[in-house]
Amino acid sequence: MTRPDLSDIDFVKLLDQDPDLGLVIVSEQGEIVDYSTSTPAIFGVDPAIDFRGKTLSDVFEFEFADERMQWISEVLQTQQPLRVDHLYNGRRMVSTILPMRGEDQPRYVAAMTKRDGTTSGESNEKSVVSGFLDLGPLSKLTKRELEVLILLGHGYSVPDVARKLYRSPRTVEQHKASIGRKLGVSAIADIARIVAVHGLKLEDLELERVLALRPEYRHEEANTTETP
Repeated sequence: MTRPDLSDIDFVKLLDQDPDLGLVIVSEQGEIVDYSTSTPAIFGVDPAIDFRGKTLSDVFEFEFADERMQWISEVLQTQQPLRVDHLYNGRRMVSTILPMRGEDQPRYVAAMTKRDGTTSGESNEKSVVSGFLDLGPLSKLTKRELEVLILLGHGYSVPDVARKLYRSPRTVEQHKASIGRKLGVSAIADIARIVAVHGLKLEDLELERVLALRPEYRHEEANTTETP
């Protein structure tokens, strides 16, 4: 199959009009073949770097890249699209991985990622959830602080959180104060807004935390916390 080039795909110009939508072509070996101009901002990478020719394992930490290689392998084997729900750089994202068909055995997938997207129960595509949680600018929070943040942000009161975490209300208040210092907020309403903006779910607390992007590729302007 001819090596894909995004210039051959008519709808890429439409994609580039949406800053929250990106498209990447990846080979079955994990090589980044091409990507739309909106993609670097979505993934928080330095836009001055050309990532064509690099592999996923070059750009991302091993376990994060390996999970995506497993998805690519599944899509190429089944020839069926796969929808992925994941939190990357502190933002909820939904990716759709599609096999690219050709005259010979397909060797590429197209991965379309929507920032601040949500999965739909009406889709016929198989859906999976990433086992990793990339908190991005929220990574400064400890595990316990993240638990308190998410629970408070989902409407639990301080006494409720204390009971759920088997801690005293005073301890929860101390964690809340530490969250406030780190994120620059104080009111419960502010915490709720942060949880909503970053798309944090209660089930995210079960995931393994990781900083997915290798340090040399991080774009500092993308690593900011959205606060009220």
